[in-house]
Amino acid sequence: MDERIDPQKAEEVIREAVRLQQEHAEGIPKQVLEASAQEIGVDPKFLHEALRRVEQERTKRAQRIRIVLVALGVVMVLALFNLLYAHSVLNRAWSEVQARQRQLQNVQERQQSIVPRLEALIRQVDQTQKERLQMLARALQNDPAQATALATQLLADPSLRNDWALVRLMDEIVGSENRIAVERKRYNEAVARYERIARQFPINLARPLLGYPAKVDK
Repeated sequence: MDERIDPQKAEEVIREAVRLQQEHAEGIPKQVLEASAQEIGVDPKFLHEALRRVEQERTKRAQRIRIVLVALGVVMVLALFNLLYAHSVLNRAWSEVQARQRQLQNVQERQQSIVPRLEALIRQVDQTQKERLQMLARALQNDPAQATALATQLLADPSLRNDWALVRLMDEIVGSENRIAVERKRYNEAVARYERIARQFPINLARPLLGYPAKVDK
C-alpha cells in the first residue's frame, strides 16, 4: 500500500526541495522535481501550478525592485538638479545682497568722511556760524537725516552763499544723504528678493544643505 503524506508535510518537503535547488549551482531538472513530487504523492497539476505561481511571484518581485530602483534614481537625479539650481539662484541673489550692502556701507563711510572737513571749517568761521556748524557736525554723526535738513537750511542762508567752501560742503552733505537713501532702498529690495527666493519650493529644501540663511541679518 502506498505511503500517504499529509498536505502540510508535503508543502514543507516541496519548500525544502526548492531551497536545495536554489543552493545547488546547476539547479534541479524539472523532471527530477516532478518525480520527487510524485513520490511523495503530490499531483503533477498542483506542482505545475506551484511552479507557475512561484515564477509569477518572482517576476512581480523583480518588477517591483526595478520600479523602486528607477524611482530612487529619478529622485536622486531630481535632488541633484534641485541642488544645482538652488545653488545657482541663491548664489546670484546672495551676491547681489552683499554687493548692495557694500555699496551702502561705502556711501555711509563717504558721508562720515565729511565730518573731519566740517570740523576743520568750523575752526575758520565766526562764532555765529560756528554754533550752527557744530550742531550740523553732531547731527551728521548721530542723525544724518537731521544733518541733511540743517545743511539745506544753511544753503538757503544768503549770508553763507559767498563762502564757496561751505556751500560745497553743504552740497556734499545733502547729496550724500540722498545717495544713502537710494542705496538703502536698493539694498532692502535685494534682501527682500533673496528672502523670497529662499522661501520658494523646492529651493527651500536645498537651501539648508547649501549653507544659505533663510533671512538676512540687517
